[in-house]
Amino acid sequence: MFSPDSPAPPESPLDTYRTSAYEVDLPKHWTVVPSGRDNAVSFQSAADDAGLMIDVDFYDIPADKARSTAERLINARLAALQQQAPGQVDMFDSGVQSHRQGRGLEMHYAAHVARRDVVMYVVTIVPQRVFNLTLVSKRSREEAMRLLREVRSHFRPTLP
Repeated sequence: MFSPDSPAPPESPLDTYRTSAYEVDLPKHWTVVPSGRDNAVSFQSAADDAGLMIDVDFYDIPADKARSTAERLINARLAALQQQAPGQVDMFDSGVQSHRQGRGLEMHYAAHVARRDVVMYVVTIVPQRVFNLTLVSKRSREEAMRLLREVRSHFRPTLP
């Protein structure tokens, strides 16, 4: 029952950014940075010393090709890092799993580049969409991985 003395519900510490392809909840201190591309958006957080880029491509990848496609994308991103910092890319985490909504695949890596930046890349392949999340952090490996887990837990693709 409503009462004039009822306390207001606490305000969420997160803002939701929505597109027709996905939603992501990020802490309010993350700001949108225009990317100049229709299929991509970037965010920055001075408080977290990090940047996040999300892009989506609308491809229908057959289920039996999802893993090989994800591996190709991962390898291309790692090769680009190696080109930028030859011999200074230390990949310290990687993995593959079914997408939590059960209709796709998620693959990721995390690398320390030139002992300066931690770069984490996640590719999510679901029916008719390929999502690329790149998170760059100036924090320690542990803090960067915590941030990546937090962002991934609040990222929700819209499935067709």
